Amino acid sequence: MIKIYSPTDELELAMIRGIFDTEGIHYFVHNDHFGSMRVGPQIDLLNKKTIMVSPEDAERAKTIITDLLNRALPEETIEKKYTTSQKLRMIFEDIVFGWFIPGRRRRRVPPE
Repeated sequence: MIKIYSPTDELELAMIRGIFDTEGIHYFVHNDHFGSMRVGPQIDLLNKKTIMVSPEDAERAKTIITDLLNRALPEETIEKKYTTSQKLRMIFEDIVFGWFIPGRRRRRVPPE
């Protein structure tokens, strides 16, 4: 078996597994049942998950992973546009209910 890739998170590992299963690529995930990928320090031999494939499937598997990583979805840019009435409502709520928001409570200084 040849080491070809170490996924950055569980979602990426699940996507690669699904594609490999569909394509009929035989693989092995080193440290698969060790737990979460972010437990403690990442020591390659101890707890880092690594995908391994047979030498015959190595090139095809690398191509699949490269294509998957290059297909990252473009981030949507959502501009928050508030109307004047929404802005006025937010200001009103901040003035009237601002004391109720956790962490924004003003402490009173005790008189000396």
